Amino acid sequence: MDNESSLPTSGARPVGRPRHRRRRLVPASTGALGAALLMVMSGTLPGHPAHAAPLGQVIRADTNRDGRVTADDDPGKDMWTRGRGALMLPNVDDDQRRCPTAGPAGARLPDDRLAACNDAANSVIDGAADLADLAPVRITADPRAEAGTTATVTADPASRDHVRIFAERRGRMVLLEPGDRLSTGELRHGVALGVEARDFVRDPEQWAGFTDLVLKVDRGGTTTEDRVRLRVAPLVFEHDLMPIRSLMTADHTTGPAEVERGKRYDPAVQPRPVQPGEAAFRRDLRRGLDRAGLPAPLYNYPTGGDVWMQDLFKTAYASIPARGGREHRVTVVVRSADVMPGTATREFPLRDASRSAFPLLRGPGTGVLQQYDPRRVGSDDSQYYGSFSSTGNFGTLPPYTWRGRHYPVGRVIYGGTGGQESPDPSFTRMLAAQGYQRPLAVDTSWLGVGHIDEFLSFVPARNARGWVAVVADPVLGRSLLSDLAKHGGGGRALARGIAAKDTEDPGLTVADALRKPSLIRGTEIAARGIDTALRALRDQAGLTDRDIVRVPALFNRLDVPAGYPRQDLVANYLPGAANGVSTGTGVYLAPRQHTPEAGGRDTFEQAAEKALSRTGTRISWVEDWAYAHHRGTVGGEVHCATNALRSLSGTRPWWTERD
Repeated sequence: MDNESSLPTSGARPVGRPRHRRRRLVPASTGALGAALLMVMSGTLPGHPAHAAPLGQVIRADTNRDGRVTADDDPGKDMWTRGRGALMLPNVDDDQRRCPTAGPAGARLPDDRLAACNDAANSVIDGAADLADLAPVRITADPRAEAGTTATVTADPASRDHVRIFAERRGRMVLLEPGDRLSTGELRHGVALGVEARDFVRDPEQWAGFTDLVLKVDRGGTTTEDRVRLRVAPLVFEHDLMPIRSLMTADHTTGPAEVERGKRYDPAVQPRPVQPGEAAFRRDLRRGLDRAGLPAPLYNYPTGGDVWMQDLFKTAYASIPARGGREHRVTVVVRSADVMPGTATREFPLRDASRSAFPLLRGPGTGVLQQYDPRRVGSDDSQYYGSFSSTGNFGTLPPYTWRGRHYPVGRVIYGGTGGQESPDPSFTRMLAAQGYQRPLAVDTSWLGVGHIDEFLSFVPARNARGWVAVVADPVLGRSLLSDLAKHGGGGRALARGIAAKDTEDPGLTVADALRKPSLIRGTEIAARGIDTALRALRDQAGLTDRDIVRVPALFNRLDVPAGYPRQDLVANYLPGAANGVSTGTGVYLAPRQHTPEAGGRDTFEQAAEKALSRTGTRISWVEDWAYAHHRGTVGGEVHCATNALRSLSGTRPWWTERD
């Protein structure tokens, strides 16, 4: 979840200005967009009839996806289906770290200029690592080729601006321009080619992600033709069953501009805590990672005061088959499409703290991508609904199979209604255009911040599915408080161990909470919204009650100004245990609850631990009251204030998905 989209980057949330986000559901597959998305899913391109392989030279790619290019790849090579067809990587990393992050005299580069630089932005091979990012293509040898035989290899016109073809000449790979000819000598010995995609699919009406490489061989006036089809690999988002490689927290002592201008920065060195509660927050995260068997240090990220790490970006990857059943990958950090009200300009439209991804994370094997609608800069929808675009509103359903549909890398899930209470439509259009991890939207318009992580997360589990959904349950929360009151605890402070001045309602007791109208109404609103979301998960992913772990929560109806376009909004009144972080190793980092004790233990913490223990998951409690929960008007929790790079060592090939 998160908070700082429509609010000042300092982290304060003005009263009556709850967080937002924005997005529009992809329409049903009708009209031009529907036809374009159909092409993405099927690999069907108009106007390209199948061509029989010519005598002599044949062009081949890894059509059967075994990581090699052999004669076994010939059948069906000029078509592309979900089960068969060659793949190419979008070459969006920066293997030589050649991309600038600042202009002359340290001038800040506009967002679009920062994002435009990567290995696919030039026409040379930047070393061995860049070479490995090319999809292998081969032109077979014809030792009997007659003198004067030449050939060309070109991409079809629709994809020509989206791919580059390289040929091995004199021991190095060089760009093959459309008019360049392969000589008789080259054809006699065979030619090794490499292909890169210059980007992902952004809009299927502009490019559906396919390229036909056409080999034309000229034998003294007689021309034969062969072709092979490739598809660009999709963005695949990480999910919470993957073990954490680096857990990232905000470094408030360093600003993004400093790192962009070349300040030496070691993200493993812990900064001096400067925010209220920051030291305790970092201490408990470290303890939780140690408990999870993850010794890597906390990874610090320069934000200049922006607490909400989860709102800055989401981590994904792209991969193609490699030898031995492996995957060759490039990691992709996807910036939030969060256009910040009040601070966004044409040159700097997106959240400033997310820019640190370029100097800190972009490099060998890792690229940074951004996608947003520039028309949203300065618009009212950004002011009132922009927070829906923050990446705290996006997650990934872990892998599952349901009703014959197999999702080996899971599905993207996000909060949105399809109307104004939705993320940036150009961003979600890009997600749908990948053709895999088919996005699922659930309504989060009832939440003040509007983020799905305010009530939902996922952890590994010892069950047939391999995971469960951790879901906030406001009815359970009120029930536990009622039991406390019945057993004589009604007069105890609701927020145990917290100074009255640091609570929303100083002196509020358990009995007071049970009578408080905004908490009663908040429970009703939240329960209805969560039930609606769970119905979607049951229908789309087959979740049953055995796959849902309910943890106690307490939601409060927010007091928003009259005339504000969003009404009946709620937020977590106490730290939300569902807003935690799965380490991927059986330990769940959750915000400490601070509810009255029963039998010597925190009431909400006992209930959450009991519920998750049945799945094999242990909770490591993290103190976040001052650092995240009680910040601004709406606040956030552990998930909101962290981000993660996860291990890709155990991923399943995305191309085995059957939707």
